[in-house]
Amino acid sequence: MLGRKVLALLAALALSVALASCGGSSSSGVSAADYVKSICQAVGPFEKDVQARSQAISNLGSGASAAEGKKALQDFLTAVVNDTDQAITKLKAAGTPNVNNGKQIETAIVQAFTTLKTALQTANTSAASLPTSSPDAFKTAAQQLGSKITSSMSNIGSSLNNLKSADLEAAAKKEAACQSIGA
Repeated sequence: MLGRKVLALLAALALSVALASCGGSSSSGVSAADYVKSICQAVGPFEKDVQARSQAISNLGSGASAAEGKKALQDFLTAVVNDTDQAITKLKAAGTPNVNNGKQIETAIVQAFTTLKTALQTANTSAASLPTSSPDAFKTAAQQLGSKITSSMSNIGSSLNNLKSADLEAAAKKEAACQSIGA
């Protein structure tokens, strides 16, 4: 339910970031190939972790109580916030690609994940207030929270749409670490 929607959005964001990282240039920095490899090595594990966590939460099943669902959702969001933080560290370490608008691309990608982290932290805070008085009340509130997360993700993904670079796109097509992202 909510976990699958979140997973789909995070996977879409990860793919957008990987493809967006295929754009931009500056006069100094890391090669397009090295930059793309670093970005994909940051985004790929992030995506896999989110998928695994989402699968675990979706396996909670209909027999779970509202309180169990709430705890599982909070644990999921806490873990994904931590995963996002680790991805941000790796994205920052990737450096600036030596391509047109390289600094803008670097900044936009790091900012997208920073915004994602903030959105997930906000969602986690909101999840603490989800009602557990009945399964229906929990389900309705959790779906509303999922809609808010979806909206946040869409905004984050669209902020990366203008980042294009033939050099980075070509490097991404050749980089094995990029091939599984969004698959």
